[in-house]
Amino acid sequence: MKKLLIIGGSGFLGKSFIDYATSKTFVKWKINELILLSRRKINFKFKKNKKIKIKFIRGDISKIKKIPKTEYIIYAANSQTYKSNLKGIRNFSFLIKKIPIKTKILFTSSGAVYGNIGKIKKIGEQEKLKFKKILGLSKNKRDYAKSKIKIEKIFKSFANKKYNISIARMFTFFGKRILSDRSYAISDFIHSATYKGKIVVNSSHPVYRSYMHSNDMVNWLISILTSSSKKCPIYNVGSDKEISIKNLAELISKIFKKPILLNKSKNKKIDCYVPSVKKAKNKLGLKINYNLENLIKSIIKNKHV
Repeated sequence: MKKLLIIGGSGFLGKSFIDYATSKTFVKWKINELILLSRRKINFKFKKNKKIKIKFIRGDISKIKKIPKTEYIIYAANSQTYKSNLKGIRNFSFLIKKIPIKTKILFTSSGAVYGNIGKIKKIGEQEKLKFKKILGLSKNKRDYAKSKIKIEKIFKSFANKKYNISIARMFTFFGKRILSDRSYAISDFIHSATYKGKIVVNSSHPVYRSYMHSNDMVNWLISILTSSSKKCPIYNVGSDKEISIKNLAELISKIFKKPILLNKSKNKKIDCYVPSVKKAKNKLGLKINYNLENLIKSIIKNKHV
């Protein structure tokens, strides 16, 4: 049996892996131990499962001197600043020298590396990354995208040194663990419908997003991880079924039977953040199993709001 280490495991991704491991298990990938390394204390409730051991390690990837030996590693560390992100990967560049060459490693990048698309288009992995596209993003998003592009190059250099690497460009996700984060429109709409009795859409321009369920996300990431190779394959991870923020609000309004206050879009500039996932579907046989409407209804039914 094998061990999986997640570096940066205190956020949505790490919690989603724990939920998946304890409810569905990782038996089909022969993983029986999940180790989460995080600089923050990981303190939340989850169901226990005898088929998998879960271990927590408190540590900062930019400072630690060693990591446990495992067959699989997901590098999902993400700091608030560009400088901190680079400091973390520089230390990992030292740590990787002590990792067995056969270890499979996945880096969770972001769809933000594609920059500002500006039209309704599903972006594919073949798209060339250009800094001028990133310049159209806000400063925080621009710094975030810049750090992801830089770190992608570092992981590609690991593959050139014969390590088994893969890169997942992450888009937008949804599940019970993200409901507390109201920076996402879907979480804010559900919270507003539950506690305020109405949904307010404040967007000043057309916005399009897609939402992948956390269980699908975990399944895709492990499948990509196990496909890691010296060729460093890159895959988009997310749903390719776009929905406008207006239609998302209408969907949640219909489910909750609550009114919508809609501000008309004054700016015609389009904000579209939707991936093409043909590559993952065709090469890895992956598919999207969860329907957005059914997912929202399930979360409400199980009182995860």
